[in-house]
Amino acid sequence: MAGIVLAWSACGLAASGPGLGFKIGVQTLDSPIDLEKTTRTRYELELSTARFFDDHFDLAFTAGGSSLGSFDTYYFDETEGALIEEFYTDDLSLLDLRLAARFYPLGDASDIRPYVGAGVGYFWFFDRWDYTYAETAEDPYFPGVYNTFVDKSDGVDTAAKGFFPFVTAGVTIPIGDVGELLFDFQYDFEKKDNGFDFGGPIYMIGARFRF
Repeated sequence: MAGIVLAWSACGLAASGPGLGFKIGVQTLDSPIDLEKTTRTRYELELSTARFFDDHFDLAFTAGGSSLGSFDTYYFDETEGALIEEFYTDDLSLLDLRLAARFYPLGDASDIRPYVGAGVGYFWFFDRWDYTYAETAEDPYFPGVYNTFVDKSDGVDTAAKGFFPFVTAGVTIPIGDVGELLFDFQYDFEKKDNGFDFGGPIYMIGARFRF
């Protein structure tokens, strides 16, 4: 997909060079922990084509994501004189890749360029987990002495994934000869799977360098 973006930027109609940008902001979505609305910090790395057709259009390939928090769970039980304990730790995160087409209505008539656009993305909801099992029991040969057996495991599960559409709008402001200040808004639709819904608004600020 990134190769398609770069190939387009080589077209002779391009009016400015391809760009590399970094953005930071917030996104509001349903928390997978309690299903209430939550706002999380989001980071994005953007690779954009040169603007073409008199600076009216470009394409952008973006990789971004957020940490959705973590939680711990503890269970215990006593059976046949042994204490059974289970500890769970889950670290949740959301990652997506997206491709957008953007339209700059002012084209090359202004250095300050508002834009609107739309695109499609693919997301992954990851659960990085750690599990500890502990069993404590009295030593049958040494009364009053207790031994604990511990077993640990960890892994990463993909709890949800899928395609989603989105819209975007914003403005770019020039900084020097090759830099741009970015103000970006996005809204994700139908970003859901397995009962999780990650759709909602995203507000970003960042910088881009055109080559």
